[in-house]
Amino acid sequence: MTEPTIPIRNLYYLFCYAWNRFEEARAIPTGAEESPDLPNLLARVLVEGTRSLLKRGLDRAYLPHEEELSTIRGHIELGSTLQLQARNMRRMHCVYDELSHDVLHNQLLKASLKRLANASSMDPSLARELHRLWTRMAGVADIRLSAAAFARVQLNRNNARYDLLLKTCELAFACMIPYQAGSGYSFQNVLRDERKMARVFEDFVRNYYRASQCAFRIKPYQLEWQAVLVGTNGVGRLPAMRTDVYLESAARRIIIDTKYYADALQQHHGSPSFRLENLYQLFAYLRNDAIAKPTLAVAEGMLLYPQVRQSLDTVYVVHGHRVRLATVDLAAAWSDVERRLDELIH
Repeated sequence: MTEPTIPIRNLYYLFCYAWNRFEEARAIPTGAEESPDLPNLLARVLVEGTRSLLKRGLDRAYLPHEEELSTIRGHIELGSTLQLQARNMRRMHCVYDELSHDVLHNQLLKASLKRLANASSMDPSLARELHRLWTRMAGVADIRLSAAAFARVQLNRNNARYDLLLKTCELAFACMIPYQAGSGYSFQNVLRDERKMARVFEDFVRNYYRASQCAFRIKPYQLEWQAVLVGTNGVGRLPAMRTDVYLESAARRIIIDTKYYADALQQHHGSPSFRLENLYQLFAYLRNDAIAKPTLAVAEGMLLYPQVRQSLDTVYVVHGHRVRLATVDLAAAWSDVERRLDELIH
């Protein structure tokens, strides 16, 4: 796939919207114009965010500790204490909780700073700053990064400031590939991961409309097949129909299906045409919705693609439904990206 061209700053904004952290991310001075690639941009985000965390103080939590003491602290572990007494040791095995910085989200942040510092394309000054920051986290244990470790993180209102940084760490982890020699890491181009970018593009569009306008309500929408079962051997069922983005107001309803392809068009007998499978999918949504909700305004449909070679904006009326096939240029200035998305629904 020839991936869409997206400038580094726009790629950062795209992910931040997908994470629902755009306003928070925009407040971090990343100097994205100076970042030649994604590793350096992510490093700048982590540097600025970690500096802020260290200035305010790393998060702490009560962690269990066990120790043999001459005085009681916490509660006594009876079995181990009796063994000590049997050896004429006047000590007790105590179990107690103690405030510590050595919590999972600090461990992941420290490990990510160390890993990014070893990226092959990292700017030397950034690598030095990453190294300086992780050495300031001496009370935090070194761990091995893994997808499972990121999945175990549980944040709350008191430490929600970690959310953007951990999402940045997780993106960096997903993109970094260790060299076979075992020293250092290289970055794979995230734009070539069609499945990942399709999900990011979908989440970006949904969260942009949720944050940028109040004319429509943005909510999940699962359609039911308007079908009657007339026979079965008990194997198989109709798949669920979940729309990517659903906008609803008193007067209008819009079902948006986002697609992430190298080209919104396909070649059919030597001439460009819209992708048949995408149109079938959207039309299935619209027809089943019309039957299920005959008293509501007829839903409109939109297929939205990232622009690659040419801008598309075509509108049809199909069986009473307004259907729009359009692209958004993610390589444009970010203000133009926002303006384009606003135009598509207004």
